Amino acid sequence: MAKSKVKKETIQEVVSVNTEEVVENIKETSIWLRLILVVIFLFVFTFTDIILWFIAGIQFLFTIFTKKPNENLLGFSIKLRNYLSQIIDFVTYSSDLKPFPFSPFPD
Repeated sequence: MAKSKVKKETIQEVVSVNTEEVVENIKETSIWLRLILVVIFLFVFTFTDIILWFIAGIQFLFTIFTKKPNENLLGFSIKLRNYLSQIIDFVTYSSDLKPFPFSPFPD
C-alpha cells in the first residue's frame, strides 16, 4: 500500500503543469508560425505522392523499353527523397531547418 502512494505522488509531480508557462507559450508567435508551416509542408508531402506514382510509372516504362531506368529521373528521385526527409524532420521537430523554399533544395 505504501508503494502505491509513493508511485501516485511521483506521477502527480511529473504531470503537474505550470499554467503560467503554458499561457506564455500560447502567446508565442513562433509556435503558431511553426504550426502553419507544418500544415503547409504536410500538404506538400501529401502532394508528392502523385509525383512518386508518376516517377515510378515512367521508370517502369523506361525499364521495359531500355532495360534500365532513366538516369535523370534517378537523380531527381534522390533529391526528392532528401527533400521529403527534410520535411519529415521539420514536421516531427527533429530539425528546426525549414525545408525548401526557406532553404536550398537538397542535393
